[in-house]
Amino acid sequence: MRITSDEIRRLGETQSVEFKKSLSLQKEAFEALCSMINTNNAKGKVLFGVAPDNSICGIEPGNLDMAQKSLVQNIRNKFDPPIICSVEILECDDKSLILLQAERNPEVTYHEYDGKAYIREGSSNRQLSYEEKQQLLTRRNRDKHNGPWKCENCGSVVGILISMVITDQGVKKSYDCECGGQFWPI
Repeated sequence: MRITSDEIRRLGETQSVEFKKSLSLQKEAFEALCSMINTNNAKGKVLFGVAPDNSICGIEPGNLDMAQKSLVQNIRNKFDPPIICSVEILECDDKSLILLQAERNPEVTYHEYDGKAYIREGSSNRQLSYEEKQQLLTRRNRDKHNGPWKCENCGSVVGILISMVITDQGVKKSYDCECGGQFWPI
C-alpha cells in the first residue's frame, strides 16, 4: 500500500499514533502501542521508518518478511493478555515503512507489555501504578457489576441501576446520581 509524506505529516504523533525511526526501537514502540490501547480510545498505530519530526527515513534495508515475523513474535511473547495486531508494509517516497495497528478488546481491562501496564497521555507514555490498574479494573468492569452501588458524591446506595442511555454503540448503563455524582460498585 502507498502512503504520501503529506498524509504522514497530517497524521503526526498523537494519543493514538506513534512514529519510530528504526526497527531497533521496538521496545519503545511496543510500550507506546500498549499505552495507546490502554486508553479509553482503545486503539493505536505505530509507524516504523518515520522520525518523530515526521520526516520519512524508511526502515533499514533487509528482509521485510523477517522483520514482520520478528515483530509478530515479540508481540506474542511480550503482551499479556495477548493482543491482536496487524502488520502492514507501506511505501512512501520510495521507502518502506512498517505499520502496526492494534485495538483493545472491550472485554480486556488493560494490557501489559513485558510485565508492565502503560497509559498514553497526549503523545507520551507512562507506566501505570498498581492503584491505577485497580481503578481501571473497577471503572471498566462497572457494566458487569450487579450491585450494590454507592454514589461517590452523596453516598447514597442503590441495589440495582435501572437507568439506561442509548448511544451510537448501543444501550449503556447510566451511572449518574441525582446529586451530580456517579455510582460505583461497593
